[in-house]
Amino acid sequence: MQKLTGWVVLFCLCWVTKAVAVEYGDLYDVEWCPCNPEERYDAKGSVVLGKTVMCPCDSMYEGYGSSLEKDVRKFQQKTQQAWNKASNFKYYVGFDYNKSQLSQADNSINFDNIIFSSVGGINIPADKLIDEQDNISIVIGTRPHKNFGIEAFYSRSYNKNKITHINTGAVGHKDYHMVGEFTSEYQAFGVDLLGYLPVTDYFDFIAFVGLGKYYFDNDASFVINYLDSTPVDSFSQDFSNDALAWRVGGGIQFNIARGIVLRSMYRFIKLNSDTIDYLQEFSVGIRFLF
Repeated sequence: MQKLTGWVVLFCLCWVTKAVAVEYGDLYDVEWCPCNPEERYDAKGSVVLGKTVMCPCDSMYEGYGSSLEKDVRKFQQKTQQAWNKASNFKYYVGFDYNKSQLSQADNSINFDNIIFSSVGGINIPADKLIDEQDNISIVIGTRPHKNFGIEAFYSRSYNKNKITHINTGAVGHKDYHMVGEFTSEYQAFGVDLLGYLPVTDYFDFIAFVGLGKYYFDNDASFVINYLDSTPVDSFSQDFSNDALAWRVGGGIQFNIARGIVLRSMYRFIKLNSDTIDYLQEFSVGIRFLF
């Protein structure tokens, strides 16, 4: 009797266990993965037994994989677009040699300490004091877009300009003559906004507008001599000044190699300083991109 009772209890336990397993499967939609019977598979992608199992041979997994590939491709495309955009953002440094032509101001400069001169000194026209000066520029810039950029510059004349005049009437005495030597040099810095018109990958037209601050270091030295050139007296006077200038112009550039650009420009520079009305510059230069 006891042996029969044991078999009945064992049968009931097996039936209950099987019933519970079926109910668990029905409730959570648990399936066995046909590719890997060791893993449980949730067709709805929910967490089963603490993890989400994706079956590699199931259509749901294939759809998931396809979506993942699309997302990856989209990310790669956006990354490439960002890279292409960033690749246009070029920094560069460069150097220009500038050949200048100037128009002197109409006014005169007064020198009031010359010995033997009349009361109030003498006035010397600006075109007698200063002449053309070439200069060299160092530039740094960037081109964030293919059609525009910005450039900062520093220019300096690479030697002093000297003009000498002999004047026999300035001191108002027939026994003397005056020798005047006028030296000048300048430096400038400023910013230009550039517009580009690409024609090919290797050639661009350029136009620009900008502002610059110009500093002119000018001085004069005078020597009073007897007619036989024996010195009598001498003195010097500074007539330096500075001016804010606006700049416009244009030119062309050639991309001769990767990261190397040759440029030729024309600049009109309006000054209104004490000695110079405006400058015209013709320049050639090189840019190194990085």
